[in-house]
Amino acid sequence: MKQLKRIVDFIDDHDEFMVVCHYDADGLSAGAIVSTLLDRLGKKNTVVPTKQMDSERIKLIKEGKNHIFTDFGSGQIPVLEENLTNFAIIDHHATLGETEKPHFNAHLEGLDGAREISGSGMSYLVAKEFGFKDLSAVAIVGAVGDMQDSTGALVGYNRKILADAEKAGVMEAKKDIRLFGRHSRPLVQFISFASDPIFPGLTGDEDAVRGFLHELDIPLKEGGNWAYYVDLDDSQKRKLISALYVYGKQHGIPERYLHSLVGEVYELTHEQDKTFVKDAKDFATMLNACGRHEQGIIGVQVAKGDRGSYYKKAQALLLMHRRQLREGIEWAKAHGAEDQGTFYLLDAGAAIKDTLIGVIAGMLYGAQVIGQDKPVIGISFDEEEGRMKASGRATWPLVHRGIHLGKAMKAAASSVGGEGGGHNIAAGAHFPPEKKGEFLSALGREFSAQLANPQ
Repeated sequence: MKQLKRIVDFIDDHDEFMVVCHYDADGLSAGAIVSTLLDRLGKKNTVVPTKQMDSERIKLIKEGKNHIFTDFGSGQIPVLEENLTNFAIIDHHATLGETEKPHFNAHLEGLDGAREISGSGMSYLVAKEFGFKDLSAVAIVGAVGDMQDSTGALVGYNRKILADAEKAGVMEAKKDIRLFGRHSRPLVQFISFASDPIFPGLTGDEDAVRGFLHELDIPLKEGGNWAYYVDLDDSQKRKLISALYVYGKQHGIPERYLHSLVGEVYELTHEQDKTFVKDAKDFATMLNACGRHEQGIIGVQVAKGDRGSYYKKAQALLLMHRRQLREGIEWAKAHGAEDQGTFYLLDAGAAIKDTLIGVIAGMLYGAQVIGQDKPVIGISFDEEEGRMKASGRATWPLVHRGIHLGKAMKAAASSVGGEGGGHNIAAGAHFPPEKKGEFLSALGREFSAQLANPQ
């Protein structure tokens, strides 16, 4: 990997850094990996999580002499070049522009940054050069947070990182149910809080779940304490999974979602059972909650190993995050999504936070609010920036047909004086509120062109 040595040299040549990372689970994992690496090398560093990097926000970080951008930066090269003198980029997103600075990007190394490796995975490869293979576990958490296991298992270079984690004894992969909360929620909440997919009549109804489990003769308590999924024996687990599959089929959940109930799960071997950091999916959701509620530094500290005060704060943020997601889905189900021809539109205005609109938009597939035949775009008002936020989600079959959300978002936003970009399957944009109609029209044209001329 041609740029890896340049990143290593950049770190070796300086003693104090500002690490700037994206605020989602992958970004916070990436920031934690780089910060831990610098800590172990005895180099001073601060971590700054942020949801975007534009000409206004970059003013807040200019005081740092040596910047490392991770899970971030490749799409912001022009603004970085204009404002900073000494920086390096570790990223897996599509690049925008060129730079002579150290630039370790998945796509430039021949890797698919949307599926094969995440931002935290790229950061781990840097840490690995210094001999710190134990940080591979955090990279797997980031990859799961970036939904790179959405086909049921990690693929591509992620599997090499997983092999490193297993060899280092910090991660174990196994086949099991893939719902959130295997280790972190009692059985009743484990099912009643299910959102991917949503089980009509069970999700949100604890009494119905108790009856469902009673019919299966699965106990709600174990030794006087509430039973968790991980407390069940193998036969009970098989019985529950089969029952959920049959129930889902009876209630119209698409086969695609039912088949994804079981797949590869990833457990951090050194973490305590029945905690939010034992399972990679739970861990990633906790980090995502921190970032989406403007407390990304809490997530970074948890990913670096804090199990004290920061971990307690992260737990509280996660509970609030899950509640707001449930409320957002209920709002979306009540108001519906508009069919715009080439995409579905969830226009939430100020009803759903801009930091949550993308997650909720993606959940509309599993909630059966929309079909799987088109991308879904959620838009809401970003009160902090005074701009509209658009977040898009697609499915892999749509990507295979030619849809690339990142390119479409970038083109549509640029046409109305905004900014956008991202992956083929997930992307975002900001634009002036008064340009909403023009943005949506431009986006529709981009999708039409992509489907007519798939690349």
